[in-house]
Amino acid sequence: MAKEMIAIPECNLLSVAKNKGITTLSDLKEKTGVDRKTLRAINAGKPVKQTTLQSIADKLRVPISHLLNAGNKEDAGGNDDPQFIEIKLQQLDAVALRQLASETEEITWSLHIDQISAEVEAILLKLQASLHNWFMHFTIGHDETDNLRQEIGYIKTSTEIEKSVEELAQHKLKIFGGTYVAWNKFPVFRVPDRKPLPILKYLSELRWALKITSEDRTSPTVSVGIGSVPPREFVESKLVGIDVVEIDGKQVWSRGPVPAELEPYLGHAF
Repeated sequence: MAKEMIAIPECNLLSVAKNKGITTLSDLKEKTGVDRKTLRAINAGKPVKQTTLQSIADKLRVPISHLLNAGNKEDAGGNDDPQFIEIKLQQLDAVALRQLASETEEITWSLHIDQISAEVEAILLKLQASLHNWFMHFTIGHDETDNLRQEIGYIKTSTEIEKSVEELAQHKLKIFGGTYVAWNKFPVFRVPDRKPLPILKYLSELRWALKITSEDRTSPTVSVGIGSVPPREFVESKLVGIDVVEIDGKQVWSRGPVPAELEPYLGHAF
């Protein structure tokens, strides 16, 4: 089956990257892991695999819609309605599962199978626990003086993921997955009186979709909720009662000079 190819407007890749403080292809390569030749082609408007484009958007922590177009100015104040996108999934082996699980433990599961036995249920629950343990291995602190138990746990968890993939294959089941960025949009309240402040914040979260299917299915897609996506541009008239907008702790818009009383509430994601 031919890979689905997609092109974005010329120069739009670097335009989006610059909003994230990335100004060169070399820096973009370091951030995304995509080679310079491919990045240069994408920025020139040439077609690329949709999964590659999705990966770049995830690493930049932007909605893929920001890469696909220059932004919807009609929605330049932000959309409160939760949005959904269809993402392309790739078949995953144990190596790919471990890679995804090292980046985030936020998983949206989808079981595309006709029926589930007690044995398959047990395998899936074991896989879920193993992926959580793998993520925790990369996020918790390590005892540098006596890390033997941690290293043993690391190896055992890796083996458990391998075994779960093999056991699902024995039941004629395959694993597909892909990452995406979801968004939370929330106002800020003053402490301690809970008075609303003229600040709007967007917080991104890297998630991945995991889909279990029968072996006769090809690479599937899945619809996922991505929350309230920030627009690429903010228009003053659409931000009634808002003086400052932040995305992931970075100020992206303000009505004017920021009052000193708001500064303690800015510059961090939470």
